Amino acid sequence: MILTTQQLAKATAGGDDYIRTLGNKVLGLALRLDLNPEAPEIIAFGDGPRIVSRAKLLLAAGVAVPAYVKRDVNAWEYLGDYRATAIRSDAQTIERYSANREGERIAGVLFLESAAEPKLQVIGGGYADAETRREIELAAIDAVTKELEHRGFEVHDRQRENRGYDLLAVSMHETLMVEVKGTDAPLPRFFLTRNEWNCAQAQRSWRLFVVCKARSTPELHEYTESQVKQSFVLEPLAWECTQR
Repeated sequence: MILTTQQLAKATAGGDDYIRTLGNKVLGLALRLDLNPEAPEIIAFGDGPRIVSRAKLLLAAGVAVPAYVKRDVNAWEYLGDYRATAIRSDAQTIERYSANREGERIAGVLFLESAAEPKLQVIGGGYADAETRREIELAAIDAVTKELEHRGFEVHDRQRENRGYDLLAVSMHETLMVEVKGTDAPLPRFFLTRNEWNCAQAQRSWRLFVVCKARSTPELHEYTESQVKQSFVLEPLAWECTQR
C-alpha cells in the first residue's frame, strides 16, 4: 500500500518526526531509508529531547504501530505493523548503526520486530536478548549472502516481505528461496515460524541455511525441507487458540 504525504499525515496525526504521536500515544512511523537503511527493524535516533522522549514512549507502549518508508517524492509504502523491543545507547551500537549519519549526534538505537507473526517471547534457556539476536541475524545474513554470491547467485533481500524466506537467490540454472537462521552456538538450534514452514512445504526451491558461530567464525549448514524433517525434532513451543 502506497500513501501520499497528505494521506500519511492523516493516518499518523501529521508532524515531521519519524515517530508520529498524538496525545502521548504513538500512531505510526514515517521512515527514510537514506537515514536508516535497516528500518523499520533498526532505527538510530537523534539526541533532541523530543525525539528521545518519543523513542522511549514507543518502547514503553509495547504495542505495534504501522510503519511506512519513503519510496519517492510524495510516496510512502506501508511495510506492516512493528513494535519496539529494545533501546541501546552504548557507543559500540551507536557507531555500528549510525555510520551513514556522520556529523549528527545520535542518542540511541531502537530495535523493532514485525507483528505479522504472533509474538512469542523466550526468556532464559540460553536464548539471547532482542538486540543480540538482531546482531546474530545480521551476521548470518551476511555470511549466507557471501556464500550464495560465491556460488554465482544474484541475491535479493526479501526479509521485509514476510514471504517465508529471507533471500531470493537467482542464477542461470536455478532460483532458491533461502531462509536464514543464525546462532552463536556451535550446533544448530533455531525457531521456524508457521509462515516459514508452510513455505518450506509448498516450495521445492526453499532452502534453510543455519549459521553457527555467526559472530565469530561462521559455519554454514544447508538443508532442504525433507532434510530439516530428517535432521531435527520439530516441537511446538506454543499453540494459537481460536474459538470454534
